Amino acid sequence: MTASKSSPSSFTDMVRQSQMMFAMVPTGAPQAEHFWDMQDKMLSDSEVFAKHWFERRHTATRTALETAKDIAETGPSNPAAAVKAITDWQAHSMGRIAEDFREWSNLCARCAAHMGRAELEAGEDGLKQVAKSAGSTKRRKDDIPV
Repeated sequence: MTASKSSPSSFTDMVRQSQMMFAMVPTGAPQAEHFWDMQDKMLSDSEVFAKHWFERRHTATRTALETAKDIAETGPSNPAAAVKAITDWQAHSMGRIAEDFREWSNLCARCAAHMGRAELEAGEDGLKQVAKSAGSTKRRKDDIPV
């Protein structure tokens, strides 16, 4: 069996190099922090959307089954009632699809807002980091040799 290239020492080296990179680039830490915060918000919003979407699909399935049972019971003797039952189910189904689209559009808008806000805040925090770093290395007039 051959040794893997991703041994603990190479992983440690990779972590060390990443730490050095973040130390050299003061904007890296704010970018990473805001990125993962944004990811968490987007996942939470997506989870809510998915929960509601599945609830609507379960409703569609349950009501389709009820409609099929109604048609089986009354359809042969009353075709008009069967057509009405199907039409009613389809109307409610279209309402569920419209709600899917509305919630999907809102989810996309919220995710775009999370991304925009994260970018803006990361940029602001990055500028503060750069200013802080520049301020700590800036020489005072008294330190300049004459």
